[in-house]
Amino acid sequence: MQPMFDAAPIGPLSPSSSLLVERRDLEPTSWQSHLHEDQLLHFFMKPAVIGFSLRDAAIAKIPVAPGQAVFCPRKEWHNIRWDEEISVLSIRIPDSAIMDAARERLTERSLEIVPTDVVADDRLTHLLFALDAERARGYSTGKLFVDSIETALANILLTSFNTFTPRSIPGKGGMAPHVLRRVVEFMHANMGKQIDLKDLADCAGLSLSHFSFQFRASTNQSPHQYMVRLRIERSKELLADSRLSVLDVGLEVGFRNQQHFATVFRNSVGVPPSVYRIGL
Repeated sequence: MQPMFDAAPIGPLSPSSSLLVERRDLEPTSWQSHLHEDQLLHFFMKPAVIGFSLRDAAIAKIPVAPGQAVFCPRKEWHNIRWDEEISVLSIRIPDSAIMDAARERLTERSLEIVPTDVVADDRLTHLLFALDAERARGYSTGKLFVDSIETALANILLTSFNTFTPRSIPGKGGMAPHVLRRVVEFMHANMGKQIDLKDLADCAGLSLSHFSFQFRASTNQSPHQYMVRLRIERSKELLADSRLSVLDVGLEVGFRNQQHFATVFRNSVGVPPSVYRIGL
């Protein structure tokens, strides 16, 4: 996938092959014209005033507050400029994610995302600040977290900005017990690996969007949150083995480095893993 601006992004690129995430601090610029194949959000980290127009439409000066986003529709030429430095997180949401979310909720040809230029949505703000924090940590949580964000973003666009109201996903009680058990067993068996959302959805025999909805309905947690809980519980057991270092334990349960393991463990348990081990 091509970058969205000439300036190099800050920090690492997303581990996802579909959700492109780029953070930049950009100097003032003259008019730029862009045509993107997928839906694009520019999420602003500090206040800005953006000059914006679609095709040959009248130019509008758009004030944007921190936590708001400018939406650039797919397959439409848009012109953009800014007169002061901006700090922006650019997210390209692929059609594949939106189509997956729409498949079971919309009738044929009823997918038509038409949002306002500036998107102010508390759910969106929360998700994108969390995504930027994960980017700053080097995506240490892995692909499952980014996949979950991608699915959530697609569903927000579908439910809040589609021309036609989508119908509710059936089965609000969650997935069948034997299906949930199969998924959880798969999580246990692959705890040390960097699995993604598609792996879990395939295990359940569901679409990505339907799986995420059904899993949360069954467990009151997202797949990522549930996997983190499993990893912490397993790490508690492994810390009892003095032959394993704290790093060994973290790597065994799927954390990429000791610092991330220690941070997540402390946030969950209340003390770092080294202190927890002393108390065993």
